[in-house]
Amino acid sequence: MNANGACRHRVTRSGTGHDFDPSWAPDGTRLVFRTSRGHYQPDVYGNGLEGLFVVNVDGSHEREIQPLTGGMSADWSPRGDKIAFSGLRSGRRYDTLFLMNPDGSGAHDLGTLRGSEGAVWSPDASHIQYGAHNGDGNWAVWTMRSDGSEQRQLTHPRLVLPAGSGGTNPGAWSPDGTRIAYSSGQFRGREVWIMNADGTRKRRVTRWPGADGPVAWLPNGRIVFSHFRRDEPVPRFYWIKPNGTGIRSLPLLNGAGDPIEWLPHAAPDPRCS
Repeated sequence: MNANGACRHRVTRSGTGHDFDPSWAPDGTRLVFRTSRGHYQPDVYGNGLEGLFVVNVDGSHEREIQPLTGGMSADWSPRGDKIAFSGLRSGRRYDTLFLMNPDGSGAHDLGTLRGSEGAVWSPDASHIQYGAHNGDGNWAVWTMRSDGSEQRQLTHPRLVLPAGSGGTNPGAWSPDGTRIAYSSGQFRGREVWIMNADGTRKRRVTRWPGADGPVAWLPNGRIVFSHFRRDEPVPRFYWIKPNGTGIRSLPLLNGAGDPIEWLPHAAPDPRCS
């Protein structure tokens, strides 16, 4: 739908399955998304690997592009030429990050640590932020160059047991690529934080009960984030200034699941004219 809530329309039809976690092609004509549909090997390790499909925004020309072992957390490069996703190395237990062409060809292992997910491209496509763990299940935010070099851990959360109970998770780049919004905390107690792209000057943005996670950093400077209260099945969405002021509810997104994908610039949809 348009950012003002207009022209909302259905793109995929999952039948008895589920389609979610979409990512826009930079020209606004296609989406890549995760789905339980398709042809992929069973996820025997429970990483969450499923199908990855690409579809035109009018719902036409849907096709699957994931490797045989499945994929997840796909993110389309701002240049339009690559899709980053989490997949499995041959014979390995944990997922790692790959690049592939939008048609599914040329999958390339970027050589990240075991347990690497949630790739988010920088606005100029030179870097990728992502989450990774060393097997303890407590996540840290990392960045690397888009070719897999210069892998760098930016956050160092304290170990919290049981494994997988929290840590820090990637979120969104600022429009100029100089800062990163991310979430930090445990279970349903998570807040939005921001830091410089080199990991310095970490500061907390939200301060209220619940679980907050940044989903977009808009050209107007505001950060869009999801907020879970207690055990709600879907979140509420808000935006906020990076200094923690100006919080505002976004009721036009009520009922939407998390994550969502916000496209800063796109050609007008002819169906909305």
